[in-house]
Amino acid sequence: MTTTTGRIVYETIRNHGVDCLFGMEDPIHVFHAVDRATTRIVTVRDEKHGAIMAHAYSQVTGRPGVCAATFGPGATNLITGLLEAQRSSVPVIALVQDHPLNMKGRHASSELDTRAAMAPFVKAVIRIDAAEEAGDKTRAAFRLATGGRPGPVALICPTDVMAAESTAGSAADPLYISVPANRTRADRASIAATADLLIAAERPLLVAGGGSIISGAFAEIAALAELFTVPVATTMTGKGAIADSHPLALGVLGTSTGGKLGRGRIANTFLAEADVVFIMGSRTGQICYSDWTLPKPGTKVIHLDVDPAEIGRNFATDVAMVGDVRDSLRDLLQHCGDHELGRPARDNGGRIIEMKQAWEREMAPVANSGQRPIRPERVFAEIDRVLDARSLLVADASYVTGWSMSQLMVPTSGRFILSPRGTGGIGWSLPAAIGAKIGAPDRDVICVSGDGAFGYQLGELETAARYNIDILVIVFNNSTLAFQRHWEELAMNRYLDCDFLDVDYSAVARALKCGGESVDDPADLAAAIGRGRAYAGPYIINAVIDPEAAAPIIGFDKPIPSGASH
Repeated sequence: MTTTTGRIVYETIRNHGVDCLFGMEDPIHVFHAVDRATTRIVTVRDEKHGAIMAHAYSQVTGRPGVCAATFGPGATNLITGLLEAQRSSVPVIALVQDHPLNMKGRHASSELDTRAAMAPFVKAVIRIDAAEEAGDKTRAAFRLATGGRPGPVALICPTDVMAAESTAGSAADPLYISVPANRTRADRASIAATADLLIAAERPLLVAGGGSIISGAFAEIAALAELFTVPVATTMTGKGAIADSHPLALGVLGTSTGGKLGRGRIANTFLAEADVVFIMGSRTGQICYSDWTLPKPGTKVIHLDVDPAEIGRNFATDVAMVGDVRDSLRDLLQHCGDHELGRPARDNGGRIIEMKQAWEREMAPVANSGQRPIRPERVFAEIDRVLDARSLLVADASYVTGWSMSQLMVPTSGRFILSPRGTGGIGWSLPAAIGAKIGAPDRDVICVSGDGAFGYQLGELETAARYNIDILVIVFNNSTLAFQRHWEELAMNRYLDCDFLDVDYSAVARALKCGGESVDDPADLAAAIGRGRAYAGPYIINAVIDPEAAAPIIGFDKPIPSGASH
C-alpha cells in the first residue's frame, strides 16, 4: 500500500513496541499518522524534557524511548537530554524534522546543519532522504540504539520527504525491540582466569555498575557473591543490582556517599582493602572510584563489560571479560559448578553487619531529628519508610543524589532508582518521573529534587497535570544552590550569589493545576507523604530544609552549627 514516509516511520516505531511519543508534534506527518488507540502523544514544554522523558520511559520498559523535535533550536534543545542517554547507555530515538531539501543552504528560517549539531551527542545520526528508505532507516535506528552498548540515535528527515509517498514496509526487526539486543559472552579463557583469581583472593570485592542493571544480572550477581562469600558494592547507576538486605551488600561506593554520615564509607573501606576487584558493567568514572584512587595500585582487577573500549580505560586490568554481564556470569557460574569451585568460608557477612549497624547508630540522630528547618536526612527517612518493591525513586543530580544513594534501602534487586549520573546535570528528575510513570504505570513513582534543580523544570508541572501523571514530587527547598554555595565556602572561604528567594513550590504547583502542600515541621512529613501518595495526579511537597546541611560528599563534612538556619 502506498502511504507517506511519516506514516511508515510511525508504524515502524509502533511495531517495535513503542506506545508513547514525547515532543511538540513535529514531524507533523509522523504525529498525524498516530493511532491514538495504541500510541500516546505527550506534548512537552521543552524538547530537552521530551528527551529526558523518553530516556526514563526506556529505562523502565526496556524498549527505546522516542522523542521528537523540529529543526533548528527544536533539535538543539534535545541535546542535553540525549547526551545523558549517551553517557548512561540508554536507547533513545530522536525524530528530527529537517528543512525541505530545496531549502538547504539558503539561510531558511532556523536552518541548521542538524547532522553536525547532533553527532557528538548520540551514538549515530541517520538521515531519510528518500521515501523508499523510511522503513529500513527506522529499523536501523532501533538496531543501533539497542545493539552492543545501547545509546541514543538521531533519525532526521526533511519535511518534504516526510510528506512523500512510497510502498516501503513498516515491519519491526524482532531482534532489536528491547535491550540488551545482543548478548555477547566472555571467552572461556577469561572466565577460567576470573574463577582462579576469585579462589586465590583473600579480600575480593564485586562492583556492580549500571551495565549490571541493563543486563538484568540480579540473580547471577547474588549467586556469585554467595558462592565465593564476596561482598558486593555498587556504583550509583548500579544501585539495585543487589538488595540492600542481602548480608553481602555494601551499598554505593564513591565520593558522593563516602563523607560525613555516608554509608558509602563501608563500600569504600572494602574497596581500599581489596586484593581482587571484579568490576561488572561500569565505565569506571571519577566519582564512584574516588577520583580513580580506588582500587589501589597493585590490586588485581577483573573488568567485565559489553564495550571493549571501557576495559582498561582507567585501571590496569588483569582479566578482560568482554561480554554481557548476565550471560557471562552465567557461564562463570557454570564453569565453577563443573569444576566444583567456590570459597564459602570467609566471614565477610559478620563484619558487614557490624559496619551497617554502626552507620545506622550514627545516622539515627539526624534521621529522627525534630530540627527546624528540617534535616534532609529526616525527609529521606520518611521516604524510606514507604518504599517497597513497587517503588521507583527518581532523583535529580547534586545533593539529593548523595542522600538518595547513601540513605535509601533497595528492598529487592531490580531497577529501583533513576538518576542522571551520565552527566550529573540538574533539572532532570521531573520529566524523568513523568516518562517513568508513563512507561510503568503500575509502579509508585517518587521524585526528589533540590529547589535549584526544580527551577529548571517547572513548566513540566503543567504537563504532569494535563496528562494526570500520578507521581509524588518532594522538593528539598533550602532557598539556595547548596552544592555550589558549600563548595565556594570550602574553596574560597565565602560564597557570592547562590541564594534564592523563599519560594513555596507547592503554591507554584497548585497554580499549574497540581496538588501540593508545604511542610516546615518534620512531625508533619509522614502525613504529607501519605496525602501525596493518595492523591490522584501529580502532588508536590515543598519540604523546607536546613541550608547548612550537606550531602555525604567526601570533603563536604564541615561541622553543622547547632540550630543553624539560613
